[in-house]
Amino acid sequence: MSRPPDAFAHPPFEAERLAALDHYGILDTPAETAFDDAVALAAQLCGAPTALVSLLASDRQWFKARLGFAPGETGLDHSICVHALAERALLVIPDLAADPRTRANPLVTKEPGIRFYAGAPLITPEGVAIGTLCVLDTVPRPSGLSDAQGAGLTALARTVMTQLELRRGIAARKSEAAALADSELRLRLAVEATGAGIFDDDLVAGTLAWDRRTRALFGVGPDEPVSYAGTFLARLHPEDRARTDAAVQAALDPAGPGLFDCTYRTIAADGTVLAWVAARGTLVVEGNGGQRRARRFVGTVRDVTAERAAQAAVAATEERYRLVTRATNDAIWDWDLVADHVLWNEALQAAYGWAPEAVEPTGRWWLDRIHPEDRVRVEADIRRVIDGDGQDWHHEYRFRRADGAYADVLDRGSMARGADGRPQRMIGAMLDLTERNRVAAQLRAVVEGANVGIVQIDPRTMVALEANAKLCAIWGAEEADIVGHSVAKWTPEADAAERDRLHRRLAAGEIVRETLEKRYRRKDGRLIWGRVNLVSQVRGEAIQATAMIEDITAEKAAEARQAALIELGDGLRDAASPLEIRGIVARVLGRTLGLRDAGYAAVDAADLKGTGGAAREGADAGAEEGADRGANRRAASAPLPATLARLRRGETLAVADLSADPGLAPDAGGYRAAGIRALIAVPLMRRGACAGLVYAHAAEPRAWDAGEIDFVREVTGRVSVALARIQAEEQQRFLNRELSHRLKNTLTMAQAIASQTLRNVSDIAVAKEALVARLVALGKAHDILLSGEGEGAALEAVIAGALAIHDDGEPGRIHLSGPALEVGPKAALSLALMIHELATNAAKYGAFSVPGGRVGVDWTVAHGRWPEDSQDAEPIVTMTWVESGGPPVAAPTRKGFGSRLIERGFSGAVGGETQMTYAREGVTCRIRAPLKGLLEKE
Repeated sequence: MSRPPDAFAHPPFEAERLAALDHYGILDTPAETAFDDAVALAAQLCGAPTALVSLLASDRQWFKARLGFAPGETGLDHSICVHALAERALLVIPDLAADPRTRANPLVTKEPGIRFYAGAPLITPEGVAIGTLCVLDTVPRPSGLSDAQGAGLTALARTVMTQLELRRGIAARKSEAAALADSELRLRLAVEATGAGIFDDDLVAGTLAWDRRTRALFGVGPDEPVSYAGTFLARLHPEDRARTDAAVQAALDPAGPGLFDCTYRTIAADGTVLAWVAARGTLVVEGNGGQRRARRFVGTVRDVTAERAAQAAVAATEERYRLVTRATNDAIWDWDLVADHVLWNEALQAAYGWAPEAVEPTGRWWLDRIHPEDRVRVEADIRRVIDGDGQDWHHEYRFRRADGAYADVLDRGSMARGADGRPQRMIGAMLDLTERNRVAAQLRAVVEGANVGIVQIDPRTMVALEANAKLCAIWGAEEADIVGHSVAKWTPEADAAERDRLHRRLAAGEIVRETLEKRYRRKDGRLIWGRVNLVSQVRGEAIQATAMIEDITAEKAAEARQAALIELGDGLRDAASPLEIRGIVARVLGRTLGLRDAGYAAVDAADLKGTGGAAREGADAGAEEGADRGANRRAASAPLPATLARLRRGETLAVADLSADPGLAPDAGGYRAAGIRALIAVPLMRRGACAGLVYAHAAEPRAWDAGEIDFVREVTGRVSVALARIQAEEQQRFLNRELSHRLKNTLTMAQAIASQTLRNVSDIAVAKEALVARLVALGKAHDILLSGEGEGAALEAVIAGALAIHDDGEPGRIHLSGPALEVGPKAALSLALMIHELATNAAKYGAFSVPGGRVGVDWTVAHGRWPEDSQDAEPIVTMTWVESGGPPVAAPTRKGFGSRLIERGFSGAVGGETQMTYAREGVTCRIRAPLKGLLEKE
């Protein structure tokens, strides 16, 4: 086996050979008996010591079977078989050392020193030579092989090739069997994964087989026998049965396509629908032509109940979409980005006037109708979404109508992309905002000019979205301090619970309509009161909240001062000593002004040195007296000589900063040492001299507004009255007590007058005039009652005058009835006082306290005996006060001064008697007196 020439460096048809070897999969496989037997027979047939089954790969020759040769493979440079492949027939070389093709082969020149070669090629059925069956000898054989030996070696080579084919066939069958098993497994798993069931109808044997899933869809148990008519048709919905049976029979026709595809409903034994089922089947036939015979009918069933429901929902959605696109004013567009084709709905014409024939269905037509000032940014914005990875787009711009005018529009679109992310289409809607923007502009003008603060709030975060100038003024802040920040920061921590309650309601999407009064802390730290109208409403898909805030700090302060004056009046009315008065004044004045250092001090008129004291808010009686003494010591140690003349003259001092006031700075040292920076003091004048001070002071500079100054003056006046009452003569005690009582009733009636006057107000100016007139009338009536002076007057006029302040103009509110009578001044005063007291109680608790309440007063004159045991008859006056329409009445648990005045005042003055009845439906007061008592002048 010499080294082959260059022409045979690579065997011919190498690609085909290598493909064939790969196809057989024989290389590097273990030894097999059939191939070993072949080389043994070849060696015996040819009488050779060595025989090989040699296969030529790309870079080696490998021996599937070998006898008398140790190596399992050699390189191609050692190959002699390559020449047999080139010959494609039996190759015999008698003397390898003499043949130019093999004489240089290492197997010839070296060990084992081969000299003879005979090889038959292994040729595949496709005609490709892949190797040889060869015999070798170490001695030359000049005569080669006999014909019989050559024919036998060639036959054995064909046998080896047959064995290779058999081996390949077995391997293929094994592979096919494994593939089939794997395919069956995958099919079973796939069927189970899809939830499908399988049916198999053996038409020859007449048996029907259902798997577990099919049985479940028909409501059949695992062991229950099934049949076509008794189970399948019986478990079909009656409306689907005939149609489905016809489809099955058509599929079973051997002459037809043999396919079944049908959807039907299955029912349970009680007739209820189990499921919608989609079934598909195939007919298996044998034979051909006129001999075709149906053998099996096999297929699957699948539960499509959810799909049917989804399809119905989609159909309903599509119908709704179709109706919406026809009914909406939004111009809906569908832009095919690949074909650049835009489809518009009818609203493009209805809302913007563009007739379909005038519309070019391209994106450029739309862009060209955008206002030139908006076009570049709109196009850039939508291109950014299309060319990027965004999904949604929206923009506000101006769109030209068919008549040339421009509409303000909000355009919104949503992207549809392919699996590769490329843009496919965009669908959107164009909403006309022209009218909304016009109304919004008008609304903004109204909001900016409003006299109340307005803030729009994000209900989820409580962040301010917009705020008008009035709100900025109320909170003493710039717009930048409010917008973009939580409004919660303007609420003091003490009110955080109420704030959080509202926030939870708004954040939960609750619609809120609420009016409340709450405190705010301005930017400068000052607390103010605000009346808030909070409204939340649905706008589109979002909830918006708006708060309208009015600064009612002055109003609240006025209410507090009014309540304090009422409290002060109540306290001073019953105060028994100047010390008690000082405690009351300190408590009321300190709390109302928000200060602890406030009160009343009596002074020596000669030098204004303190001789009384001041009390602190919240102190008990003992502590009040001690605090009085301490305050007096501080006042005495810090005289203000420059102000003495002003105080003696009765002037009010209201100093915001003692150190900064040029007129007071030289005298302020003592007060600074005492920690006083702001001061208000009102002298209490008596017989032209200062007898005391009502004062308040603070440790820090503090401005005093006009209301606070008036309040202190009012307190001073009331203190003066209270002190005068205490110091009056014993014989004036009754009058002073009545004065204190009248003072309280006057305040109560003033409140009632204000409430009744303003209850149904439509004109503020008219109501103001009425209110002032009634308060003046009340003052005059009070003076007359206390003076005890006056001439005779008509009985009806006296009663009407006392009730005039309670007449709010409501028809039938007050009814008077009786004969004309003239009464003397003594009776008139007592009668007016009694009617006044009855009316005051009615305003507090009875008919005058509610709308719709009624009071009737009637009187009669008849002859009778007075007293009852008298022998002579005389004119007797009977007068009855009747209340109705008021709240339920309960008898009082105790009687005060007013009750005693009603029961004994008038009847005592005229020599009569009074009877009070507290019926649940209303108070009745009945008075009987002799007419001569009413006519007396003295």
